[in-house]
Amino acid sequence: MKVTVDITKCDGHEKCVQAAPNVFKMNERFIAEVTDPNGDASEKVVLAARICPTKAITVEEDDGTRLFPES
Repeated sequence: MKVTVDITKCDGHEKCVQAAPNVFKMNERFIAEVTDPNGDASEKVVLAARICPTKAITVEEDDGTRLFPES
């Protein structure tokens, strides 16, 4: 799975860390970073992307199929 965080959109709400703590962490500037895209179940990662208030997270399958945001 490919998980990316748009650092220009992230405001440090930490909702992604709460939803998928094995995938996301906050850096020293309180911006989310991906530590292990496969650290939690894909359902948790997609939930983290969905509940992000700024919609800063993109989730794709390895084959490029976008899971969130849906195209």
